[in-house]
Amino acid sequence: MKTIFLIKGEIDRIFLILFLVINLLVLVNNVLHNPVVGYDGTEHLKYIRVLPYRLPDTADTREFFSAPLPYVFPSLIDKACLRSKPVNSGSIAIDNCLIFAGKFAQLINFVLSLGVTFCVGSIARIMQPESRWGKISALALLGVLTVYYKTFTQVRGEPYLILFTAWTLYLVARMIQAPEQVTWRSGLKLGVVIGLALLSRQWGFMLLPALIGLFALVWLLDSHWGREWAKAMTVAALVAFLICGWFYLSLYIRYGTFMAFNRTPLVFSFSNQPSTFYRNTGLKNLLLFKSPIRGTFNNQLFPILYSDTWGDYWGHFVFIQDRSYLGEMGYGNIQQITPYLGRVNAVSMYPSLIFLVGMLTGVFYSTKLVKGDAGERRRALLNIFLLFYLIVSFSLYVVFLNMYPLLDQGDTIKATYMLHVLVVLPILGAEFLEGLRARSPKAYLVSLALLGLVFAHNLPAMITRYQIFSIP
Repeated sequence: MKTIFLIKGEIDRIFLILFLVINLLVLVNNVLHNPVVGYDGTEHLKYIRVLPYRLPDTADTREFFSAPLPYVFPSLIDKACLRSKPVNSGSIAIDNCLIFAGKFAQLINFVLSLGVTFCVGSIARIMQPESRWGKISALALLGVLTVYYKTFTQVRGEPYLILFTAWTLYLVARMIQAPEQVTWRSGLKLGVVIGLALLSRQWGFMLLPALIGLFALVWLLDSHWGREWAKAMTVAALVAFLICGWFYLSLYIRYGTFMAFNRTPLVFSFSNQPSTFYRNTGLKNLLLFKSPIRGTFNNQLFPILYSDTWGDYWGHFVFIQDRSYLGEMGYGNIQQITPYLGRVNAVSMYPSLIFLVGMLTGVFYSTKLVKGDAGERRRALLNIFLLFYLIVSFSLYVVFLNMYPLLDQGDTIKATYMLHVLVVLPILGAEFLEGLRARSPKAYLVSLALLGLVFAHNLPAMITRYQIFSIP
């Protein structure tokens, strides 16, 4: 890990520049963005007000079910601020102390982003230890994801979850890289990070099926290493439970379920959602490239996720530039920004294609689990793990959307919710680009240059218009 910024004993300038650009852009947004604005933004701030003395309930905030870790440190800032003023014992109001605490939470997100980019680069380095370009490709692909900046600007739990997920993937990659070094201490580290992930957001449970599947595969391949992994995984499970189990037990005691939510679930059935939810692509009449904004694709899975990944479908980031002028849908700049976001979706087809081919490349490498040498088998095992995590997690997300349908707009379809899974795509995409570089270095450099052009075109979509200093 210490050498990730170095190449042959010297600073890897390209990697360092990418690392700084991504994180400085996160920092700029954290400084500028109004902390009230975001998905259920006021509800997350209300959660901060309740801590650290107790967990919130349904009367406090609609986010009562959320795991508490992301709110702990901002709550301390809030309470320090409140020492100089009386606390309203009634309903929670968004006052200056909560705004200040929210701004502190945003600045913490910058630190979390440093960790995420470090882990993504480190995983790519493990997958391609002989090349400096794998980690560069991975950061370049991560850096073009608009949803990354949008998510790390908001006051909510996903930035924490993304860090601890990326950290978990890194620890697993190290275990795969050196299975002979797997001990109970490996499980201890893994358990701490998984426990913190589960204490950040319920989505963290999506890690567990992939970890179980990986352990089963390791056991089948080599029973000796399987026994060592069994010890490590047992320790990891116990440690993770000690860290986060108390919270989920409290949910069960208070609400009768470990996975509480602010709505009552339906029994899973494909008929819970209309056929348009599953099959519409947004390509009819090219609306995906003309009007990728709220209301265009009501409750349609793919076009909303795609538009929210590359643009600002729900309008919490680049739409509002002047609240004194409320135009159509309450956005003062909707006429100017909508065509631009359509172009963002269009040019983002290029990195999307790289992600798709990266997944196929991962499938190709997976075949070397049987045919390859020791190094290739370990790389194949890591590709299988990442692919399995990606596929199973999105499947579970679709199950969630099916059991909690919102047929009018589908506002639980948000790329932010799945960014902890999307971070796998730059790593898999880097696998494809590394193969391309091996065959044609010129084609690889052209590919990076095109990614740079996409980043330059999409940069305005990565900077908040909802700035706390200019919006009353």
